[in-house]
Amino acid sequence: MAIVKCPACGQRISSLAKRCPHCSTGVGSLDPADRDRLARQNWRRQADRAANATYIALAMLVGGVIWWWGDPPQGWFLPPPTAAIILLPFGLALYLVGRSWLFWLRLPRNRPPPE
Repeated sequence: MAIVKCPACGQRISSLAKRCPHCSTGVGSLDPADRDRLARQNWRRQADRAANATYIALAMLVGGVIWWWGDPPQGWFLPPPTAAIILLPFGLALYLVGRSWLFWLRLPRNRPPPE
């Protein structure tokens, strides 16, 4: 018995398991092509989530800059408004996390097997 990753959800399961206890996918009856297809779908889903996190972060950054510029008195004054103080660092942190996640997913060891 060995511990392997479920091809559908990526959780650790026993190699003797007929179904994944996490996602209920029947892994005992899957042939290698189906396992590879599920692994590619899981990888694509994670890559889409990471890309969406970067888009949300960019929207937060742009929103923070617009808020800072448009809050009276207009312009780049100090101290910035509270909303800009919240949006800018959180947007920057989320952007860095999302891009790092995408970079990690695109490393050769983390890519799914080719079709």
